[in-house]
Amino acid sequence: MAVVKASLKLFGGDTVVVRCSENCHIHLMSDGSSNADIFSVENQDNAYLAIPYSGIWRVLIDSHSQSLEHSISYVAA
Repeated sequence: MAVVKASLKLFGGDTVVVRCSENCHIHLMSDGSSNADIFSVENQDNAYLAIPYSGIWRVLIDSHSQSLEHSISYVAA
């Protein structure tokens, strides 16, 4: 099982773009307060997730593949 983790400093209105070579679970979590926001996409090979406010955001990709190819990028607002 492949697990990929990344942290990004993003601004409100940015869009995170995650692409995977196969279906996986993609989670985006704010890293600021005890009431952390979590956005999830299940069983998809790509996701476009809008960032509601500025801060540090963590991306977690969970896949059953041992050889997952992926890319994590963002589009500025």
